[in-house]
Amino acid sequence: MAPRYSREWLDYFIPDTVDWHPDGMPDTNRAVMKSLVLRSDKWPHGIPDADLLHRTEGVISYLRMQELADDPIPGRFDLPHFQRIHHHLFQDIYPWAGQLRTAPRDWPMVKMGPDVAAVRNGQRRVTEIPHSYFKARDVPEASALVLDRIAAKDNLRGLGREQFLDELTKVWLRINHVHSFREGNTRSQFAFFRQLCTEAGYTLDTDRFIAVKKADLASNPLLGDLREQFVWGRFEYMQTGDTRLMREVLDMAITDPTDPLPVGPIIDHGVDLRAIAAATLGHPRPVRARIPGTAAPDTPAATVDLPHRHHTSHDLDP
Repeated sequence: MAPRYSREWLDYFIPDTVDWHPDGMPDTNRAVMKSLVLRSDKWPHGIPDADLLHRTEGVISYLRMQELADDPIPGRFDLPHFQRIHHHLFQDIYPWAGQLRTAPRDWPMVKMGPDVAAVRNGQRRVTEIPHSYFKARDVPEASALVLDRIAAKDNLRGLGREQFLDELTKVWLRINHVHSFREGNTRSQFAFFRQLCTEAGYTLDTDRFIAVKKADLASNPLLGDLREQFVWGRFEYMQTGDTRLMREVLDMAITDPTDPLPVGPIIDHGVDLRAIAAATLGHPRPVRARIPGTAAPDTPAATVDLPHRHHTSHDLDP
């Protein structure tokens, strides 16, 4: 009998930290991911302390992010380039740094996030719902297909601001929906797209995504005010297919080369929400049919939208 849970998903955790229910189902609420932090004979899978691992990961990945700001990894902005960036950020933390996600293999990975559509429809109280990412078995092909769009557009060079924002928004939202890595997707995306923007002649002002107190926003409205909108924009795309909120966020964060701003700290770790138990909802269509713009020649464009979409008047990893 096939297991009712993803064995590959459990492989990411230290075995002794996984709890088990009487019915034979695993509980990973208190589980700690395998890591390289303080790995020793005593702790062959790394430190079994989730809080310490989380804080260590945040500090070290931040330092590695600064290295990439000073000395970017050259590449074609394809999948191998994306993986090299992930490896650089997390090489000190995870043994699988730079490797694509392997779980859940046969059903989507799920994260809780705001029910954006309900808010759009007038619901005043924000509720959270599960949002599904791609199955791990589809991640390699889907990731490559999404990022190949960048090369096809000459790495987005030579584009006017409006067209550049259109292309950047589409690729960013699609690769986030795939969720190529087990952890660190948001940080890898920011490093990757910050470099892409720079080489295309634009500046991604990452200071705009820092979480700040409301009192600080009152004195400086331009500081850190895009973080929540960024998160909501990604979830709205996954829920409804609408890209406009994300595009508005990037429009405010992208500066033209004629008026550049210093590249600031990367978006903080809190945005990259932890994955919850995998959902059993499947994607009935093949990968190419779930990435807009990659339909087979005889397939009508209207049938290749990502799953769970319904078009509305509107278009928190990390």
